[in-house]
Amino acid sequence: MQRKIITILLLAIFTNFGYAQSEKIKIKTDHLNESNYLKIDDFYLTHYLYIDLFLRENLFPEANPEDVSSILKALKKYVSIENNLDIEIEKPGKRNYLIRFAILKKDDGTELLIAFTNWSANKKEFEKEIKIENDSYTRWYFLNGNKMTYRKDMSDQNDYSKMNKSDLANAYLFDELFENDNAIKSTLNEILNEGHLSVSDKIMANLLLLKYQIFQKDNDKINKQTEYLNELFETNKTEPNLRGLKMAFDATKFQIELTK
Repeated sequence: MQRKIITILLLAIFTNFGYAQSEKIKIKTDHLNESNYLKIDDFYLTHYLYIDLFLRENLFPEANPEDVSSILKALKKYVSIENNLDIEIEKPGKRNYLIRFAILKKDDGTELLIAFTNWSANKKEFEKEIKIENDSYTRWYFLNGNKMTYRKDMSDQNDYSKMNKSDLANAYLFDELFENDNAIKSTLNEILNEGHLSVSDKIMANLLLLKYQIFQKDNDKINKQTEYLNELFETNKTEPNLRGLKMAFDATKFQIELTK
């Protein structure tokens, strides 16, 4: 079947995210069958895919919510084990940014969402086409119900007994174990109730709390926590070593825009 381009008008009627497709994004699929719907919680999609496919490697940091949401909407609607999804993002220069999404089901029943790209990690440039080989930038995630977990966030890749409380709360938030979700808030409360927290530790714990509130879809708390973090960064703007946390906060605010 000839590949079909999902048009701007078609994407504009999607309801899971609030934006239409950008003119610089082309989304292609063999099938326009919405039964391929990917039932992953928006929290994971907006967190992992924005950071991994736009910010890392400086792939497309200028992306706006319209750009990202158009891709995520199409991904949720059309990718399946039988059907890949190809994305072409127009960029300055001679080559565009290409992404291919696919779902792989292993013999043991495990399902993976894989994002192949045409970015060469060795050459630090976009190739003419997607090459599925070692130096091509590729990300893959385990799918479990409505959870999506990056391979290094899987519980069997980490020793929770050796983690500090902040790392433990983060691990609980992003691992594949549903039972750990119930321990996120109490772990964060333990951190925030400690005395003598450093500025960076306080901001980190509050940033994780904001992530948890996005996960819980608690909009009132999200708004209040965002304002509080803005105040924390402003109050401590002369504090050294907060640049990484500020970048993580900015990415989280972008995530909030995507989930509205």
